[in-house]
Amino acid sequence: MSNSIIPEIVGQTEILEESPMTPQEQQRKVELETIFKSADTSQEEKRLIQGKALLQICREKLYRGNDGGRTWEDYLKQDSHNLTANNEPIKDRTSLNLRAFYMLRCEILPKTQSIAFLPSATHCYQLLGFLPLPSKNPDKYNSDDLEKIEKAIKIWKTACSQVGANNPNSKLQLPNVNTVAELARDQRTKDSQTQFKPTQQQAIETPKQVYDPSTESANKYDSTQYENDSPPIKTYEQERNTQEVDPFSECKRLFDVLNAAESSLQNLHGVLYHQINKYGSAYLDMMKQFDAGLYSVSDIDKKIDELHEQTAYLVDLLKKDILPNDLVKDFEAEPMPSRE
Repeated sequence: MSNSIIPEIVGQTEILEESPMTPQEQQRKVELETIFKSADTSQEEKRLIQGKALLQICREKLYRGNDGGRTWEDYLKQDSHNLTANNEPIKDRTSLNLRAFYMLRCEILPKTQSIAFLPSATHCYQLLGFLPLPSKNPDKYNSDDLEKIEKAIKIWKTACSQVGANNPNSKLQLPNVNTVAELARDQRTKDSQTQFKPTQQQAIETPKQVYDPSTESANKYDSTQYENDSPPIKTYEQERNTQEVDPFSECKRLFDVLNAAESSLQNLHGVLYHQINKYGSAYLDMMKQFDAGLYSVSDIDKKIDELHEQTAYLVDLLKKDILPNDLVKDFEAEPMPSRE
């Protein structure tokens, strides 16, 4: 019995790029390429048909050549000119856009409720960074892939909700491409900040200290002796250990963050008080149920509770008598509440 892989079981059996193609696969490739070339409908429908054909060729690895071993990039350079009207090869970026267009329009968004509009190919281009690799079958998506998809959906929902909020006749219009691009850029900025933000314990790296038993009664450490393999002391650690700080700079920093926090809380208080007073509690219930994508506030109760926990922690912190480096143990034993 042949060990060749046939298209009917693609998705259940992994296809090796190096393996030769079976006659059935060669015929399947011809069929999909014919579908690509014969697409003769509207521009959007044509792109969907072409995107689906390229996606299937990619996922079923029908690009690998009769003898196997050929990459997707080489397939585009060597064979894809047969698919275009001008006999020019399909660029890798174009193939990616077409495949992503089909994925978003036909595989992802149709499964999502409350989608007002389906995006155009130009919109999908802005969301490329939030889609799984086109070579992956949907049943192979991992948690990272699903997280990307969720972000793409939220971005698109947010763009649609903005159109609905600003334009009473929005049923006839799609969100502006620039709006989608800006929302995608904001999400990437947010992701990068989250990815590289150090944890509280990482930010506090105290130098190794040698305990002196003779001072046990005073419960102190000799801060002038270090083991030879100790890492270099960071600048802010040197300031903390030697108390060489600039009082003016410290006061200004505290003043700035206190005023920023106070301003944010006042704005939150003003909006909630005014709207609830005007419309009653039903206003907040309606806002929590409305799906505004990135701007959804369904978890507003949780977020306000977290703000309360953090301010309560700071109030308690100000009442404590704390020696240098004492908070390191607090971080390990009782970390400050933070938003997940």
